Amino acid sequence: MTNTLSMILAISGVACFWFGSVTASPVIKFAVNPINENRPYERSSTNFVAGKPLTEELLKGDFSNIGKEIRNEFIPWDKQDTTLHEGDIKLFGDKNAILGSSYRWPNAHIPYEISADYTPDQRTVIAFAMSTYHNNTCIRFVPRTCEKNYIRIYKSGGGCWSYVGMINIGAQNVSLDDGCIASWAPGVVMHELMHSAGFFHEHTRPDRDTYVTINFANILSQYVTSNFNIMSSSQVTTLGLAYDYGSVMHYPQNAFAINSAIPTITPLIGNPTIGQRAGFSSLDLQKLNTLYCAASG
Repeated sequence: MTNTLSMILAISGVACFWFGSVTASPVIKFAVNPINENRPYERSSTNFVAGKPLTEELLKGDFSNIGKEIRNEFIPWDKQDTTLHEGDIKLFGDKNAILGSSYRWPNAHIPYEISADYTPDQRTVIAFAMSTYHNNTCIRFVPRTCEKNYIRIYKSGGGCWSYVGMINIGAQNVSLDDGCIASWAPGVVMHELMHSAGFFHEHTRPDRDTYVTINFANILSQYVTSNFNIMSSSQVTTLGLAYDYGSVMHYPQNAFAINSAIPTITPLIGNPTIGQRAGFSSLDLQKLNTLYCAASG
């Protein structure tokens, strides 16, 4: 079985080389994203140096120390780009991947390249996040060979962010800086990869106001407009699933607060924990499987 699989991979690699050579130039052309003059601290991916793909051994390795420690911390807000949509989303035109099937990754395969800048411990956290997708959904993160569209995981210097869905421009960056990759919060990586798969934040659903209230008076002014607006049903779909307080895609109760002791988001039903970054909720997995796996499952 192992030898057969190796032969298939080898043959597909050769085929990819020959057929992919036609599109090699466009891939390289579109992969280079210049520094945005409004975000001088964001390093360009022009100098991106690809590291080795995550090995199967690492993806199936010992994750016993991942997600075991609980800390009352979150994504490093102070490094987040104030121009990003919802705090960590890069928009490309007016495309909304969660509604448009053309923005979903074909065959539930998300090709990737990963920067050589990551330490072994950071690669382990990223591997844990990817393996959680592999073990619970039909989605697979696969080392990029000659695919035109793929994600490029690197340290931008601009915090944690991603585009939403496959935006069909070639390489699309996913920023995972040092503060985004922690063994005690692997859900941060899962969160950004879930954006890449095609999901916006839970707290911006069209039915948001039925489940939470937003204290706009306690939100830092530069984040009010882009981070807490409700999206319309013409932009996103709930996939017919319930609002999920426990989603890895939900903001925490003090997100972007002026006074962190006062909640910016308050649940209206019960007293649930919101904004956890330990890992997927059961509804997160239902969303991913509904969007990508229903047809094949």
